[in-house]
Amino acid sequence: MNKKKIKSLGQIFILILILIIFYGFFLYMKISHLINGKVWHFPTSIYSRIINLEPGSLFSQKEIETFLKNTMYRKVDRIMLPGEYSIQDNNIEFIRRAFNFPDINESELHVKLIFNTNYLLKIKNLENYRDFNFFRLEPKLISMLNSFKGKKRIFLPRSKYPMILIKTLLAIEDRNFYKHDGINISSIIRALFVNIMAGKTIQGGSTLTQQLVKNLFLTNTRSVWRKMNEMYMALILDCFYEKDRILELYLNEVYLGQDGNEQIRGFPLASLYYFGRPIDELNLDQYALLVGMVKGASLYNPWSNPEIALNRRNLVLLTLYNTGLIEQKIYIKLSKRPLKIHPKGFMISDHPDFLQLVEMEVKQKLKKKTKSFSGLKIFTTLDSLSQNSIEKSVRVGVPILKKKKKLKDLEIAMVVVDKSNGEINALVGSSHPTFSGYNRALKARRSIGSLSKPVIYLKALSNPKKYHLNTWISDDPIAIKLDNGKYWIPKNNNNQFNGRVMLLEALINSINIPIVNLSIDIGLNSLIENWIHLGVSRKYLTPFPSMSLGSINLTPIEVAQVFQVISNEGYKSLLSSVRFIVSDDGKILYQSLPQSKNIASSEAAYLTLYAMQKVVTSGTAKSLGALFKNFSLAGKTGTTNNLVDSWFVGVDGKQIVVTWIGRDNNKSTRLYGSSGAMQVYQKYLEYQHPRPLILNRPKNIRVFYMNNHGKLFYKKNNEYTESIPIWSLNTQNLYTKNIYLRSHSRKNSKHKKNFLFWIKNFFT
Repeated sequence: MNKKKIKSLGQIFILILILIIFYGFFLYMKISHLINGKVWHFPTSIYSRIINLEPGSLFSQKEIETFLKNTMYRKVDRIMLPGEYSIQDNNIEFIRRAFNFPDINESELHVKLIFNTNYLLKIKNLENYRDFNFFRLEPKLISMLNSFKGKKRIFLPRSKYPMILIKTLLAIEDRNFYKHDGINISSIIRALFVNIMAGKTIQGGSTLTQQLVKNLFLTNTRSVWRKMNEMYMALILDCFYEKDRILELYLNEVYLGQDGNEQIRGFPLASLYYFGRPIDELNLDQYALLVGMVKGASLYNPWSNPEIALNRRNLVLLTLYNTGLIEQKIYIKLSKRPLKIHPKGFMISDHPDFLQLVEMEVKQKLKKKTKSFSGLKIFTTLDSLSQNSIEKSVRVGVPILKKKKKLKDLEIAMVVVDKSNGEINALVGSSHPTFSGYNRALKARRSIGSLSKPVIYLKALSNPKKYHLNTWISDDPIAIKLDNGKYWIPKNNNNQFNGRVMLLEALINSINIPIVNLSIDIGLNSLIENWIHLGVSRKYLTPFPSMSLGSINLTPIEVAQVFQVISNEGYKSLLSSVRFIVSDDGKILYQSLPQSKNIASSEAAYLTLYAMQKVVTSGTAKSLGALFKNFSLAGKTGTTNNLVDSWFVGVDGKQIVVTWIGRDNNKSTRLYGSSGAMQVYQKYLEYQHPRPLILNRPKNIRVFYMNNHGKLFYKKNNEYTESIPIWSLNTQNLYTKNIYLRSHSRKNSKHKKNFLFWIKNFFT
């Protein structure tokens, strides 16, 4: 070969080398731009409510244990690690996991909760043996939304991963990770030889660094050019970045299965999906399963191929034994264990109807505060116990009603609200609560029927100079001439008339004619203003006489807002599903501060709720009261014309539950409020133990005794034994012996207007 050819080859070699260097610089810029910047766009994480505990809180020991179980705390005899708890007598001892709360990051903490019957007596810090006045339990991750390119993950820094997982991963995927320079030539040659001998690809020689490069920068297309790119980029990555940084990226990037159309990326998220626990709380056999899935998450998926996944896990354990990482007895013991995989949706279970409400509220609250929803953490008001109970009551209760009435298209909506602060604890918008679809709790606008009656009585009882629970109201046939010249002739449900009934009896038994007369007396325009005051938009209200019998179309969540005021002593709290919105850098973008505004008299709200308690004990919902005798529940049934809609509102010491049952085609369900919606609410109470409803009697309310004629007395005797609360405006003059008060509709006698006569008429 002459010198000219050698020189030409040398020039070509130099040119190729220069091109390779420049191409390497291009690849370095590509790598550094991603690695030094924002590697991933994280999904929006949705959490359930944060449980705040204080001494005296109305939490039973059973409720807290159920909450710990739902957040995958493990019951043990001796507590050693975070996520473990034990029970002894009336105490629950556990180590709370570290958690980044919206306002501060809190570390793990060893505590003991001491209970007395149905309330929390004391919270003791077992690390310094001091008592807590305030303590928080971390919420449960319930969903992840807005995942970028269908990939979702939870990021953890390298220091948070347990060493046994790292050793297992390296033993299976890359034993020389800390020794090679990004590629392992001997492994590549060995894999190439094995594949040639087999006539197909059965073994790969990629290092963890190469796998990371392929996942972050390349596609799965097999070609020589892609492989060369992969190796070159692996060398560059290994040259410019620490091994632990590369390992950290890999641990959070590796593909480990599918959740519908979205990919499960990284070990932390996979740990929650398959085992329901954080990655640092798993056992060695569980780590072995996850590491085994790295080779092929579809083939070795425990949900779809449990036997293949089990064999792969045991092969990983065998490799650990053969490499001396575990002893033989440990290998034998662990390889005999079943997989114990949680079913899909067990831990991170979308509650689609509730999440629709959350998304609506988040968009409304944030508006222009952020351009991207990437990495947001949203802390909601969802109570996992209530949501699970409401979904179970729908799954069990609705099929029973469908079978009973031979209707396949019955639908349901339920809303559970904390009556004191308006937080929405649970929500279901269809008879299939785990499927996303038309959300009737938010969108189905239906006639409310007799649910309108407590609102009208609330308005009437706000005028104690004219109305009391013992006020007599006419119950005779009535015909009302409308503006079009026609007559509206309302009827009672039983087509019978009593002549007159007391206000309390009319509400307890949901009698129609008295409420029509009362509405006319109050004035329809005045009632409309009252509805608006309670939170109903004017556009859904028209001054027709039929509105007195519930010809008002509201959604279940609007009904919940109205009854929140009645059940909360006249104080209105706007319903909400979001407590905190936190950006990916930890900044609080929105915080809900529950506020209540007094919009109705506490006395009238008390009297209305008292009457609703009587509905449950002796009225249209008495079958419910018979089952829950010791809880003093309040409620109201609601049924519309031709039995099209079945409603029930139930109130206990903590929550309001609004239940609607109907058909989307507006045809009859053949269900009354008591035989339809109330039956599903009853199921809910069976799963979610109610709290006693103890009414706080305002100072202006005095208790009298009443006989069958509605006469009121101060002292109890055999003739008048039934007690009744009355709003008294002039209490200092009411204690004259043997005075009684006549009802409103009785004719006044021709007594002189002396002092006693004035008092008598004042309370009619």
